[in-house]
Amino acid sequence: MKSYLVVTITCPDRPGIVERITEVLVAHGGNWEESRLARLGGDFAGIVLVGVAPDRADALAASLAALADEGLTVLVKPTQPRADADRCTLHHLRLTGADHEGIVHRIAAYLASQGINVETMETDVVPAPVTATPLFRMEAWINVPPRLVLADLQANLTRIGDELGTDIELEPNGSAT
Repeated sequence: MKSYLVVTITCPDRPGIVERITEVLVAHGGNWEESRLARLGGDFAGIVLVGVAPDRADALAASLAALADEGLTVLVKPTQPRADADRCTLHHLRLTGADHEGIVHRIAAYLASQGINVETMETDVVPAPVTATPLFRMEAWINVPPRLVLADLQANLTRIGDELGTDIELEPNGSAT
């Protein structure tokens, strides 16, 4: 049986951050199981799910926290293995449109009101082809409860997209890639 830790790391971006974190993990018998890593502005930001033997979890957490001496902000939180999301189905949501405030909030509020969990989400702002107008893009994997009718969900997202001046596509899929 393993213990699981969620490790959140932020620091000014530079080469070698992942190598240093994995060096600590390996020294304590930890296993890097899932992660999301990115450079945001001039900083590195990452969140990692680590599996480790229960008798080594506290020492690993302490060693990761000690990375603060090297300029890393590290938060470690124990967690449990993921339970199935009561037979929800995974769907891929894509949104594209002119960038403006409130897009993420409007979508997140609607999804939450429907009991839909956001599994992963990535957003960015890029210049539009030809005009170079700021274009907002969002990709998310969402877990849709079985009680929801997919056609109704798609229609509501299309209506919200129209209100926001964005295009929203929803694609059923069994697994995130």
